[in-house]
Amino acid sequence: MRSRRRHTWSNWAGNVTDSAETLAPRTPEEVAEAVRSAAGEGRRIRPVGSGHSFTAVAQADDLRLDLHHLSGIVSADRHTGRVRVLAGTPLRVLNQALDWLGLAMPNCLVKGPIGQCVKTLV
Repeated sequence: MRSRRRHTWSNWAGNVTDSAETLAPRTPEEVAEAVRSAAGEGRRIRPVGSGHSFTAVAQADDLRLDLHHLSGIVSADRHTGRVRVLAGTPLRVLNQALDWLGLAMPNCLVKGPIGQCVKTLV
């Protein structure tokens, strides 16, 4: 996993900022290790995607888990339409990949800054 670093983070609108220590795992296993380690140390960990929120939902007060290295489709079933993606996949990237597969997300509106981020780990 990338070393821990501290820098100022802000959401896309700039109305929410923090300077939490940041981890940038490259695999789901590294995510699990980061969560175990934080729990063992009694620390709180907050995942963050693209920061496309007007609220403080991604604001970290202890550790931030930057998921940008975890991007892409894990599996896709064109028959059922079920697609599994990595947690850091921006919606704009996912929409492009789905289009290439002849699939789409219904009612998925992606406008504004450079896309949102799917934040559910597979």
